[in-house]
Amino acid sequence: MSPSPKQVLTELLDQHEEIRGIIEHCERMADELDAGRIEPQVLLSEVARLRVVFEVHNRFEERLLRPILRDIDAFGPVRVDKMVEDHVGEHRAMHEGLENPVTAELRSTLAKLRQHLATEERYFLSSKVLREDIVVVEGGG
Repeated sequence: MSPSPKQVLTELLDQHEEIRGIIEHCERMADELDAGRIEPQVLLSEVARLRVVFEVHNRFEERLLRPILRDIDAFGPVRVDKMVEDHVGEHRAMHEGLENPVTAELRSTLAKLRQHLATEERYFLSSKVLREDIVVVEGGG
């Protein structure tokens, strides 16, 4: 049995919180690196962990969220097209940015990733969108 929209929403929001926690940790470690208190490899290791968690999240999101968004209401196909269009470019840019060891560039990518999560929550991951009931648009037939 497929998970319900509410279950998917809960899991994705939990994953977003995990990602935000890693982002904050990376930012603190970048500060430590800039201050000369840690070696670059320590930060790079945490950034590598962020890349893995983000990639797992993206696969989960695309596998479970796409069919729910497509079928949830009359705007589903448009919402899915928008999600896919945004995700492909954004995810590629995030991965490239997370490979850059320069802390200024890393901080910029982390800020973009944080904004990406907020945008997803606003447009796709809300209880207004991921509902248990079916929305019917009258006058459609």
